[in-house]
Amino acid sequence: MATGKLASWTLSEEFLDEERLFAVPGVCERARERGSAIGLPPVLAGSAAHARSVVALLGARAIVQVGAGAGALSLYLASAMGSDATLTAIDPEPENVRLVRDACAEAKIPEARVRTINAHPLEVFTRLTRGAYDMIIVNASERELGALVEAALEVLRPGGALLIMNVMHHDRLGDASARDPQTVHIRDVVAALKEREDLVLAMSPAGDGVLTAVRKSFSER
Repeated sequence: MATGKLASWTLSEEFLDEERLFAVPGVCERARERGSAIGLPPVLAGSAAHARSVVALLGARAIVQVGAGAGALSLYLASAMGSDATLTAIDPEPENVRLVRDACAEAKIPEARVRTINAHPLEVFTRLTRGAYDMIIVNASERELGALVEAALEVLRPGGALLIMNVMHHDRLGDASARDPQTVHIRDVVAALKEREDLVLAMSPAGDGVLTAVRKSFSER
């Protein structure tokens, strides 16, 4: 039986019954299984639930997800969206885009509410309206994480939130001995965000870690 911090982490991962999110039983788990079959790491329930709560908190209507994955995170986000909200999932891999479409179709989510774009995310960001998006989600495993974060902040509205998923990077972020290139890159991105005065930051250990950066909607006096 888990105790201490491990018990607390396990409780947070199992806290939300995802079977109640959709009318179709097991849709999230099947999305994870399809992703695992092609080598995509599954999104953990705790971090997905964290992102879902931010959707509801913001009343987010315009959401961008960079890195579509296998669709499980998209399902969580869509489950908290209002009927007038749209999630745009961007991924350069056509197979990942197909998996998101399959997951959303199985969950009976209308196509108009979750649109997918098979393209390089940085190219797509150049076509998005500045300051028009409520919420943007990026995975820390992205090789161009720094550039993606900067591009995301350009199109995020005041009061909107940027989420970096899996920011702990398999628990390497807090391990000073971990010096692989991606961990170092993530540390540099996080350090740069902490220096910005226009953001309010929080780090959560949910799943493999979630960094939330809210763009201030006011100026400090």
